Amino acid sequence: MKSSRFILITTYILLFNLGALLAQEPASDTFDIPKRPPDMVITANTMSVKDGIATLEGSVKATRDTDILTCNRAIVSESPQWVLASLTPKLYRKEIVTDLKLHREMHLEARNIFYDVDAGKFNASDSVSVRLEEKSWDLATYSWVLITADAMAGYKDSNRLIFSGNVRIKDKEHFGRGNRLDYMKDSNTAILSGDAFVETTERNAKTGKLEKRTIEGQKITYNTETKEATSE
Repeated sequence: MKSSRFILITTYILLFNLGALLAQEPASDTFDIPKRPPDMVITANTMSVKDGIATLEGSVKATRDTDILTCNRAIVSESPQWVLASLTPKLYRKEIVTDLKLHREMHLEARNIFYDVDAGKFNASDSVSVRLEEKSWDLATYSWVLITADAMAGYKDSNRLIFSGNVRIKDKEHFGRGNRLDYMKDSNTAILSGDAFVETTERNAKTGKLEKRTIEGQKITYNTETKEATSE
């Protein structure tokens, strides 16, 4: 089944009763309209279906809440609901934090991205790169953090990211590395562990000048907002 453009509704994947489409007798009510909006909408250039699994290729775009996943090939399951994206996959998320009057954005790139829709969890592996940005509504403040690693797991409900393998973290003026990084966005906290190292700056109380400071240890806690770092 091919077309120049397909719209796939994941919550009711292939029900438009896709099961009826594949049945021996044609269904009389093939295109039932859902009573509520879908959780996810996916568009692509081509789509094929086999055994309840859909394969979409070419300019794939999946939208769910504030998440936008793009790639050139995606495999989608309806029950349980998941999406495996490959061929230059990218995940973009934008959040509005009303009480702090700011926007948060995340840009994730990797070789493969697996999105568990039901659990609100995603995994990425090989050449993972994540850029986190914060902008105030009046654009008076702006900050960013770039994190690279071999693999990553993300949890939407807790706003937590876990990076593993050759972890590197960098912002405008600071750099860190380790074997694992736990990043909690809500508290602006990054915990590096395993042969951890952070290069930061602090103001000299006597001269008032900023000076470089290096921190090493098995565990380093770093606040991406205040730039404070402590080691254990």
